[in-house]
Amino acid sequence: MITRILILTLAAPLFSAYNHAQESNEEAQNVHQDPTHNFTLHRLIVLNDKNEMLMNREDYVWAPPSSIYDKREYVTESMENLAGTFGIKITTPQLHGYFSYKYDYHPYSTLRTYYVARYVSGTLKTPKGLDEAKWVPLEEALEISTVTAIKQITQHIVENPDTVWGGSFMVSREEKGHPTKQVEAFYPLFQSKTR
Repeated sequence: MITRILILTLAAPLFSAYNHAQESNEEAQNVHQDPTHNFTLHRLIVLNDKNEMLMNREDYVWAPPSSIYDKREYVTESMENLAGTFGIKITTPQLHGYFSYKYDYHPYSTLRTYYVARYVSGTLKTPKGLDEAKWVPLEEALEISTVTAIKQITQHIVENPDTVWGGSFMVSREEKGHPTKQVEAFYPLFQSKTR
């Protein structure tokens, strides 16, 4: 009986440490699965020879294609794979913007990178999870973009293609949508040599 009590007394701290480690591991996994944690989103502006831009629609939001950078890929791979989900091949994507976002409804921040590439080949298709994808004349594409920050950034990049731009935005939450307000004016990070 004394031996059992001694074993249980000595083992209790080990079980406690094991349980604490398990809980910490589960918490860490939950943080990484939480969509509001800090992350980077890549957005890809694809232009074709007809002066059209690839646009996709999810629900009511029209925008150039994007993906959260959460896989074991190099950036170029990530952009080429994103284009591949639309059934197309692109030129090597070039960085044209690096933007920070804060939110007035949670304590996290995100980074948004914007890349520009040219269409090379393939037949456009709508990827699973999106409602529509199509080539849109450039001026119309800028008009139908429904998120203020995306519209402002895309237009600035298209109109000033020889520079990599930075800037910052605050995102709010409403019943339908996430309105954005530019809080830091666009500023040049460095000159691009894509032209």
